[in-house]
Amino acid sequence: MTDPDKETDPLASPACSASEASDVYMGFAGPDEIAAFLAELAAAEQAGRPIDDRLRAMLPRIRDDALHAALAARLGAPKKA
Repeated sequence: MTDPDKETDPLASPACSASEASDVYMGFAGPDEIAAFLAELAAAEQAGRPIDDRLRAMLPRIRDDALHAALAARLGAPKKA
């Protein structure tokens, strides 16, 4: 039981500042990496190469919800003739 009149000890570490860290620091892909990935994806599709494995590898690193949803929708999509 703690004594309400006793001063509390300072915390051993400061509050978490993860919300202030950049997306890249937190493990998400940065804008340059995403642009390169999208160019690589377009080239692979144009050449008729499969993209599902590459998409699955990159999706966890896409923080933007709209882009993530658009890319996830392309998984297993039928190939254009």
